[in-house]
Amino acid sequence: MKTIKKYSINWLIWGMLPLLIVIGGSIGSRLSDAESKQANPVSNIVIDDFTRKAIETPTNFHWALDVPPARLEGTGGGIEFVQREKRYCLHLARPVSASNNWSIIGSRTGLANFGEGLHTSAYEGIYVQAKGSPGQWIISLWIEDAHGDIRLYQAPIELKNRWQEIQVPFRRFHALPAKRAENSPELIRLSSSVGTQQRTVEIFLDEIGFYKERKMFNKLTPEEKRVIVNKGTERPFSGKYNDHFEKGVYTCKRCGAELFESDSKFKSECGWPSFDEQIDGAVKWQLDADGVRTEILCNQCGGHLGHVFLGEGLTAKNTRYCVNSVSMDFKPAQQKKTERAIFASGCFWGTEYHFQKVPGVISTTVGYTGGHVDNPTYKQVCTDKTGHAEAVEVIYDPSKTSYEELAKLFFETHDFTQLNRQGPDIGTQYRSAIFYLNDEQKNVAVKLVEELKKKSYNVKTEITAAGKFWPAEDYHQEYYEKTGKSPYCHIYRKIF
Repeated sequence: MKTIKKYSINWLIWGMLPLLIVIGGSIGSRLSDAESKQANPVSNIVIDDFTRKAIETPTNFHWALDVPPARLEGTGGGIEFVQREKRYCLHLARPVSASNNWSIIGSRTGLANFGEGLHTSAYEGIYVQAKGSPGQWIISLWIEDAHGDIRLYQAPIELKNRWQEIQVPFRRFHALPAKRAENSPELIRLSSSVGTQQRTVEIFLDEIGFYKERKMFNKLTPEEKRVIVNKGTERPFSGKYNDHFEKGVYTCKRCGAELFESDSKFKSECGWPSFDEQIDGAVKWQLDADGVRTEILCNQCGGHLGHVFLGEGLTAKNTRYCVNSVSMDFKPAQQKKTERAIFASGCFWGTEYHFQKVPGVISTTVGYTGGHVDNPTYKQVCTDKTGHAEAVEVIYDPSKTSYEELAKLFFETHDFTQLNRQGPDIGTQYRSAIFYLNDEQKNVAVKLVEELKKKSYNVKTEITAAGKFWPAEDYHQEYYEKTGKSPYCHIYRKIF
């Protein structure tokens, strides 16, 4: 695609009500990162999380109703900031009847507050957290090139009447032979028939932005986000875990990783929960922005926890992890239950990479299964003569995630239409397979395969009873975490 002068995003509902959300601003780079790489690493950019409680916003970051007056007349429609299910949202709604079977409603904002240095080449795509009227929607990107021509790129998505995060990689957008003049009064115009009954079509937007690599984190409230993401501090003696001493495990609010055993918690009278020992490898230390204190973060997701202090003599370990209650959840000891799953989807490095990021996953182990040689080595498996598949054993908390959600992620992170290979890796060790541990897991796997076949996928995934799982050599475990690299053939894309 051409170099971009101006960038905008439109949201359209197809077959019900055309709906637009236009995001315009200057971004001096390409839409896709296939040909261009950003020199400096960047984080995901949140365009808006809608934590404001009113329409009034700074003029350089303002959502406004975008409906041509002639289209709005006689049919109503509106935009507002609302709170739904503890989320702050942008809500757009519009009644539609058979006498007015097409119309436009939407909103727009600028990207000026991100500056001129924002390059889409640094990102993989667009994400949105939303729910609304079910059906197929279209995201449209209007791009103005250096010659002033504006071209249209579109990608379809499925919206449901429940909260979901939808990721749309730039590579999924297809160019349409459409142009419009810069001073055109309409951004787009569609027609649809909605029948004889009047209905209201609506959408709730909770967050929208550009993503480089989206990790599956728990949804945070505005206060949790202030502390965990923006490194704030809750008021002393206000947290629910300050005087809490039940037996169990304290976990990261953002990603679910286990951080502290209850046995390490002690009374310090400082106003925040205090621990003198972390679960091995769970908490990262780094110099605080003030240059004096030592900040502590969740080692899995990087969420801010608080600070650590040494030499106070409060316990025999002479260490105090001072943690914000809002940064944690708690799992009582009697409720601590785990389940196990085994998946194979090509090189086990990439398979493990995605499962590690799921809230509720406690641990992952890469290894070999499905073969006829005991305790095989990687060298033996690579001969393609032992019958083993490279696989990942996932230990997870069923109160945080389900086998079905894990199985969906399995299908959404590899090409299950390839037989005995995955990308450049060829051989039976790279086959796509689900090794079920009980009838319930088998039934879930069979059901998902049938759903994929109905979507016209030629599924090559093997569904078979699990046998002995042999852990792989240590240097294979958490390979991408150790090397800082990214998977080369395991890329997430939304299917279900």
